[in-house]
Amino acid sequence: MSLIAGNLAVVQKILDAAQLNWGVYGGAAAHLYGNRRPIKDIDIVVQPGMLNQVSTLLQKGQKAVQFDGGRILWRGIILHDDLTIRQNGIVYPFTLDEAMVGRLQRKSLLGAKILILAPEDVLVYKLLLYRGEDVKKFDIPDAQGIIKRQPLDLEYLRERLLASNTTELITPRLAEQGVVL
Repeated sequence: MSLIAGNLAVVQKILDAAQLNWGVYGGAAAHLYGNRRPIKDIDIVVQPGMLNQVSTLLQKGQKAVQFDGGRILWRGIILHDDLTIRQNGIVYPFTLDEAMVGRLQRKSLLGAKILILAPEDVLVYKLLLYRGEDVKKFDIPDAQGIIKRQPLDLEYLRERLLASNTTELITPRLAEQGVVL
């Protein structure tokens, strides 16, 4: 078992024991949903305002975390409670809300039984970032893998675009990949 796998199992147990809502997103989620590239780290989102509590829980478990108030870093695990993006004066809110919590799925990743965001939520985030291999990021191929390998709930996808203020930005990106809303 790799170091990151063991660390993920520790975080999963701590978050589940505290009965917190949380979900894996980013490259690890894309790995499970379609793009089987190597996992370098694990991105986790918790509900807004919960990051201080998560930091305290990890520290009580004798984990020496780095916490800057906006994210927690611990041995290949990165935790956030707000993934909102601001670009060109526009705010794209992205937090673990009740609709997302209702779509969380329990899956096995690196030996841990993790909670993972729905493929539609991961897809919206990947298409919002929209970075390619030219900048050593994989948002575009990750999105392509999700679209290719996952049945998408288009109604839920529309709802998520509205909730994240990304309908105008992402709809053309989806269309380029063959997903017409």
